[in-house]
Amino acid sequence: MARKKEKAARKENAGEAGPSWDMEEFLKVFQGRTGNAVTRNRLERYLREGLLFPPGKDGRFSERHLERLQMLEHLRSRYGMSMRDMAGIFGVLEGRREEPTREGAAERGDDRKRKIVDNAARLFAAKGYHGTTVDEIVQATGIAKGTFYLYFESKEDLLVEVIKNLIDETLQRIDDKLRGKGKSDFITRIEAKGEELLELYLENSELLYMLLGETVGNRRLQEQLHEVYERLAERLEEDLQWGMREGEIFPYQDLRTVAYALVGMGQTVAILVSGSDREQLPRIRATVDQLVRRIFSR
Repeated sequence: MARKKEKAARKENAGEAGPSWDMEEFLKVFQGRTGNAVTRNRLERYLREGLLFPPGKDGRFSERHLERLQMLEHLRSRYGMSMRDMAGIFGVLEGRREEPTREGAAERGDDRKRKIVDNAARLFAAKGYHGTTVDEIVQATGIAKGTFYLYFESKEDLLVEVIKNLIDETLQRIDDKLRGKGKSDFITRIEAKGEELLELYLENSELLYMLLGETVGNRRLQEQLHEVYERLAERLEEDLQWGMREGEIFPYQDLRTVAYALVGMGQTVAILVSGSDREQLPRIRATVDQLVRRIFSR
């Protein structure tokens, strides 16, 4: 019975069942697991700033403390974060210890990441990629700078996510539009996709042209640009295959090449539209429609 009470007390104090250590043992365990040493002074400062929650009533540290210390040291050594930056990540004001609110606990993961992406997209479009700083992005999002690096390793990593998000939204709108039209012929399907792709280019031209410019000498962004074109072309290729099966279009030998040609045409037409008066838009759209019908007529 005494052992059970001791185990229950340790679980209550340490926050979980499992091994526990005094401060000196805790520091040795941390060094043994990570290969990195933490001084007693730094550990005590983490405790004072509220970044590391207090030990149990018996003064012992648990696995939960070990996991938090590993995260703190990763942020400090990998990204050079200050105590203040790390405080923002864990919802702690410098010099104070506060319990996380329900609202703060609810806003995590995908929601916070999406806010960062949305704000970055607006800033990139308005100020350009190089003209936008991480500080401006975190200020617009209302988070600490350290929180940014929990989701993205760099601004370039964020740019990739912004572009992926734009493509995902465009493809979703295409699917929604086609579901609303029900079963339709090839030209109707191509026109529906063309309209959404045109909107993608027009609404996000700065971002897309910026991505084109940033790809020079940057293998990662070159791969991302290729993925953008590939995903758009895949959707068009599906319609081309469907149109051929239905006997609606000319049986081209290489539908993949045709799909990429349509993506490229959409991008260049978007350049034309962006520099034209609104009165000219109906004529441009009608001409593109006529061209597509002629290209695919049997």
